[in-house]
Amino acid sequence: MCFYLTATLPEGTRLENLGSILDKYEIEFSEIHNRTVESQLRPKELYLRATRSYCDCDTVLGSLNRNQEYQKLYNSKKVKMLKKKKWSEERINNWIDDKLKNKDPQKRKKLTSLEIEKKLNRWTKFIQELLNNKKISRIGILKHWYSGGLKDEEFIIKKTKKILLKEITQELLLNLNEDTLYEFFPNYNY
Repeated sequence: MCFYLTATLPEGTRLENLGSILDKYEIEFSEIHNRTVESQLRPKELYLRATRSYCDCDTVLGSLNRNQEYQKLYNSKKVKMLKKKKWSEERINNWIDDKLKNKDPQKRKKLTSLEIEKKLNRWTKFIQELLNNKKISRIGILKHWYSGGLKDEEFIIKKTKKILLKEITQELLLNLNEDTLYEFFPNYNY
């Protein structure tokens, strides 16, 4: 189906108090109740859809992570056709590996480097402003390839990484791993 970015916020966070920041960065938090995911979070942690987009397949977050490219190809119409032709998983994986190895890095980028930098800066500033307003103590960002619905998809969060605001870099954001919860904290509250 698609990649989606979701977010976590501490229990008791009042989303209406964050409205001006969310609007400024064109972010929209809407609650998701997914028992499988919520069981892996802190008790009563808010689990939210993080963007206004239909999906987040074109997000810059994690865009340099080869797993994302692999996942897109694996779920493509072409691979579905190969499966109908009874290709083995190994043969399909080899085909995908060849496609990724031969892919021109310039063609891989749909955005210019300036556009990528602008989008990364927007995410960085959003996280900074959210944490600096002292209304929340952390924000989590999670990227997952959903093959079903956001409310009923079952998957395991592989790990949680805690990151101070001052540790956010473009490289970090470009290489976010799928199914890893990245928790961002203000510099004073780790």
